[in-house]
Amino acid sequence: MEFWQDKTRQRRLLRGLCIGMIVLLIPVFVVAAYARPSADDFVYARDTHAVVRQYGADWPRLLQAAWEADWYFYNNWQGLYVSAFLLALQPAIFGGQWYGITVFLVVALLFAGTFCLARAVVRRLAPGARGLAPFLALTVTFAMVQGMPNQVESLYWYNGAMNYIPFFAMAMAAAALLVGLWPGKSLSPAGMRPLRLAICCALCLLIGGGHHVVILLTLMLLFAALVCIARKRSAWPVAPLVVCLAGLALNMTSPGTAVRVSGFSSASFPEAVIKSLILAGLSVVRWLDVPLLCLLLLLTPALLYLVRSDALQDSAFRWPWLPPAVTFVLVWGMLWLPSYTMGGIGPGRLNNVVWMTFLLGMIVSWGVFLGWLTRVRRLPAERALAVVGKERRAAAAAAAMLLCIACIGGHTVKEGLDNRFATSLEAVWELANGTPQAFAAAMDEREAILSDPEIDDAVIRPLTGGERPGLLYFSDVTPGPDTWGLTEYYGKNSVYVEAPEE
Repeated sequence: MEFWQDKTRQRRLLRGLCIGMIVLLIPVFVVAAYARPSADDFVYARDTHAVVRQYGADWPRLLQAAWEADWYFYNNWQGLYVSAFLLALQPAIFGGQWYGITVFLVVALLFAGTFCLARAVVRRLAPGARGLAPFLALTVTFAMVQGMPNQVESLYWYNGAMNYIPFFAMAMAAAALLVGLWPGKSLSPAGMRPLRLAICCALCLLIGGGHHVVILLTLMLLFAALVCIARKRSAWPVAPLVVCLAGLALNMTSPGTAVRVSGFSSASFPEAVIKSLILAGLSVVRWLDVPLLCLLLLLTPALLYLVRSDALQDSAFRWPWLPPAVTFVLVWGMLWLPSYTMGGIGPGRLNNVVWMTFLLGMIVSWGVFLGWLTRVRRLPAERALAVVGKERRAAAAAAAMLLCIACIGGHTVKEGLDNRFATSLEAVWELANGTPQAFAAAMDEREAILSDPEIDDAVIRPLTGGERPGLLYFSDVTPGPDTWGLTEYYGKNSVYVEAPEE
């Protein structure tokens, strides 16, 4: 038991785990070098790409073109008044080789959001625990990257990722601000509360311009916060709630949203409720897997340290069933929206956000359960940690859990989206069989044809089976006239796709 009382040795183990996670993420970043744009990447970025072709990286002109694209899509396709601006700035406008920056942006956004949340919790419960917040943030980010049900749509495809991930990260940051604004003892000066509230409102306004599922998640969290503190006679969640609703109204009442929803085949309200309940139940059952168990066990010492904080009363752990119930409601609500508007579970990138919400909810649920065991049932935490024992055994167990998270893939209830492996192992597998390299070579060959100023009527070919890596391939052109916006993006008179050879 002396290891669990030695802070220096514990910090050494945490540093080792952080280094291990960073090393295991290297294949995720290496395979990104072969990522290339596809599908809607061209439609949203045609104006910014035109600026780069004519003026180079002229950022005032680029930002103006992104704003004009945002305004166009707001009026003609969808009301996501922040998303379209981001989509217009996809990295490949500077050349296809820059497209791999997408995965770095995604990982940075996820880490920033989880760090804000972890730091707020640690500062509230254990302000003296230096290094705990970065460890928690890196571990959760690592698990999110490795276990996404659909990796390509939220890690490597820019259009799919930027429609969801920035706003999910903002929702985590808003939740962190809610933790800091919670009534009671706070480490922040009293004068900082209005600033925190203003930042939270600004984040909610930006979230309102993102995807509707993340907006709904944010609204549910704000409403839950309002209900929880009603007895404390504090109404600070009202302002962010109103701002988020205003952003949603601006989003939903746009002319573009009317155009977009006209093409949906929506379900009836009762049908959507029942369907989303079934989908939520199936999702939760499939997401209760071995990597999740390893993640919870890996975080157990840190969570035990936090739940024993004097800032919490024993009554906070009286109902250990409540966090899992709230998590299920959040999953249900997020799946209800696509069930109602589209009649189904929605695309893989949407399911990734639902899964990440579930992951965070299970971490909170496990922490509350540990608090219930140690503070309500009075079971000594040291007895549980004694099973692991000395430093070497603890390090070996932690390393085994990391490897499990980095090898076993995530799951989804949508047929055809199950991963063979987690992202790191999938990246190693595909780099070894050469499909990412073949994909990049084929796409670079296509870009050379489309970028040639001497060719006004371009002819390209579709990708073959050996040029479609699971991590990088989302969609491709189909034989016949261009339907993905390549003609306008590259400034051609026409683009024609040859039929594949038999």
